[in-house]
Amino acid sequence: MTDVSRPAGAQPPPRRTLLRLLIAVAALLFIGLTLRIPTISLAPLVPVMKSDTGHGETFLSLLTSIPLALTLMAAPIAPALAKRLGRNRTVGVSLLAVVMGMAVRSVPGEAPLLIGTGLLGFAIAVCTVLVPSIITAESAEVRARLTGTYSMSLSLGPALALGATVPIRELTGLGWRGTLLTWAVCSVLALALWTLYSCRAPAGPTPEPDPVTEAARPPRVVTDPAVWLLALYLGVTSLTFYTTSAWLPTVFVRDGMTEQVAGGFTSLISIVAIPFGLIAPIVLRRGLARIITPAAPLLAVIGLIILLTAGSSAAVLITVLLGISQGLCLGASYGQIVNFGRSPAHTASVSAVTSAVGVALAAIGPLAFGFGLEAVGSPVVPVIGLGLIAATQAAIGLRTSRL
Repeated sequence: MTDVSRPAGAQPPPRRTLLRLLIAVAALLFIGLTLRIPTISLAPLVPVMKSDTGHGETFLSLLTSIPLALTLMAAPIAPALAKRLGRNRTVGVSLLAVVMGMAVRSVPGEAPLLIGTGLLGFAIAVCTVLVPSIITAESAEVRARLTGTYSMSLSLGPALALGATVPIRELTGLGWRGTLLTWAVCSVLALALWTLYSCRAPAGPTPEPDPVTEAARPPRVVTDPAVWLLALYLGVTSLTFYTTSAWLPTVFVRDGMTEQVAGGFTSLISIVAIPFGLIAPIVLRRGLARIITPAAPLLAVIGLIILLTAGSSAAVLITVLLGISQGLCLGASYGQIVNFGRSPAHTASVSAVTSAVGVALAAIGPLAFGFGLEAVGSPVVPVIGLGLIAATQAAIGLRTSRL
């Protein structure tokens, strides 16, 4: 975003440029955490929530599935909201809605729990669609850094949520509602940093001069084969993450590992992914997209082959390979979307399609794996199926790396 207070062609002082970049990086870091922590932090608390509320796994699963379902609803709406209200204002209002949703969710009772979940889920979905367009609006020199920060935060969020939620509950002595509410600190910081960032960018609606307005309209984007390739690449990334998060502990336990150790190894995937999510967009921008984009899913294929042949005895190698693959695929996915976008408005429309496909595949993956596990009675067939999907992603990456 250019500063409208400067004459055309003038460059801001270097110190001011650096400060604005640091604010943008910090804002995107906490926004990324906000997009993951409110929903994933539920998982470690499910046993306590079950005993406290008396509800079974079906009701409690709604608290995770509702935000995913709302992404499908918010995806086509978010670009229109940004066009009408402005990207900065839309993201700011959405972050405020996340904070409000987390507060409402902490109020005792079933209705506040569901209403708060719905509010924060819809707001998270809007932000998810618009973040790539925010990055596209920045100068080409900083897009890779911002994309890397954002994709890294999407791995850091699950790692923090899964690893720190129970210790927070034990240290504070709060119930599960209070523990979930403590994570609102990340959302408040995201809102504060975003407000500071927005004050240094043009305000108001975003009917910015856009030479590709006609090409950026959603109908054109929806019929663009390249967009669907990008959507499938991101979608398989999401499918692999959610499927391994849901079922890898079960596969390890079936092979003789304890539940606690199996959960620890699975959380290692997100930890390993963090630096690679940061690096991937920078590497892509340096001309290595044709290597990284197809090669990243193949690391997951290798990890799954080792899982089939060596089982839990090679858990460290398996989770490290899956983590590296996850980080690289996530960074490559968003790096490709940002680089493909011809304008912020076009990127928002592309992101709407890719986000919807990503959520749909993310929801299908764990369900299909569980069905295969139950039908066959062995993880061999579903693991092979997941490996074939990852191999298909590598083939898709050969195409998307040339867009």
